[in-house]
Amino acid sequence: MYWRPITGADLITCLEIQPACLGDQLVGRTTALRVWKELLDDPSFLANVIESERPLAGHRIVACGMGVFVTKAFADQEINSPRAGLNSRIIAGIASGESVVLNRAQIASGNATEGIDFVNMYGAWRERIMNSEQLAEVQALLGTSFVEHFTGYRFNRVLKEATGKSGIALARATGTYRLIAEFKESESALVVATRESVVTAPYSVAAKMYRYKPPVLRLRPAEQKLLAAALSGKTDAELSMDLGLSIEAIKKRWMSIFARVDEFKPEILSTVGAESEGRGPQKRHRVVAYVRNHPEELRPFSWEKRR
Repeated sequence: MYWRPITGADLITCLEIQPACLGDQLVGRTTALRVWKELLDDPSFLANVIESERPLAGHRIVACGMGVFVTKAFADQEINSPRAGLNSRIIAGIASGESVVLNRAQIASGNATEGIDFVNMYGAWRERIMNSEQLAEVQALLGTSFVEHFTGYRFNRVLKEATGKSGIALARATGTYRLIAEFKESESALVVATRESVVTAPYSVAAKMYRYKPPVLRLRPAEQKLLAAALSGKTDAELSMDLGLSIEAIKKRWMSIFARVDEFKPEILSTVGAESEGRGPQKRHRVVAYVRNHPEELRPFSWEKRR
């Protein structure tokens, strides 16, 4: 099994795994599905699927995780007045034009200041078609994909409405979530992870996400986008196709990135000789290796508001 980012074609299949998480209680199914589709293009929303190389009971997608950054006011309200239907209030807010979802500028500000709150809206798997070993692998992959996708953000709190007995049990077993309230009528529970709770489980999946370091390269969004795409080892021609840019534009963007590295972190390229053969590819390799180990460089960050 392996994980990959979600696509639009995956969305309905994923939401059908755990209908209780659809969040349609306040707006109805049609509107809820429309909002989920809108979220796919939102910079605040990130999602992964777990796919089996061989279909299990006719299914290739066996699990999915989705989440979104939310305002501090919304997170405070949910913790102080816990109720069932966390997703439904997020969905209804977006549908009404009063979204509690952060935009890119707000995420950048939070990364530079007090941190940002996150709601894990969806973490579901096809439990009935897997044996215990497969289920353990899927749950581990959900954790791994979550960390790889979200490390580099300055997390404040992570909220989640765990659903079903197995979902609640798993949230408790992680050691990082604190139970806020249980809702017997919906067989769900509101749990929250904070920096303080993660300290008690230093070897947990969540612990890595809370070890935050601010970026240093001062990359522009366009430069971050190129580097994020380059992490998979794509050539300039492939990057050109993926990003819809000319080869010349790709090269100019690399030059801009190298200039920033030379200014703010020159030691990354200090051993690449000026006259060495293949100097350009060497520089790219060094920079890509650095940002792979420092994902905060690829996240929104407000240099004007940094602390």
